[in-house]
Amino acid sequence: MLERFVLARARDGMAATAEALFPVNDYGAPDHRATDLVERMAAYLDDLPPRQRRLILALFVFVELAAPILVPCWSRFSRLPIERRERAVRDLRASRFLPFRIIGDALKATTTLIYMSHPAVIRYIGMYSVCERPGDPLSVPLRPEALSTESVQP
Repeated sequence: MLERFVLARARDGMAATAEALFPVNDYGAPDHRATDLVERMAAYLDDLPPRQRRLILALFVFVELAAPILVPCWSRFSRLPIERRERAVRDLRASRFLPFRIIGDALKATTTLIYMSHPAVIRYIGMYSVCERPGDPLSVPLRPEALSTESVQP
């Protein structure tokens, strides 16, 4: 029972954070829905060792339930308007209180890690590799000529 509650609140916190940090936009960048951010984050958590998994789950549960202290507001984080959640993460990251900065940076880092590994984002930012990486499951376009001096335009 407690485990289901924790997982549900963590998922609420993840979804609310993902929507705030990678919102639907009109400039073409993949958003949280196009990158299946919450589903991929859940899969990532399943691959983590138990201690690290619990730590990340605790982060998102805490942000979801402690919004009245962190934001401040009178509701859970996921029930705030998206603009307020965006501002809340920015405010946490800029806080003079170190624990709040750590929480804000952890939210940004954790979601960015998953977001940036999506193929649509890799294409959007033009990421490529200059050498083969046979053991890496992440598919990144290969451009070995990128390091040669002939490929640089004056």
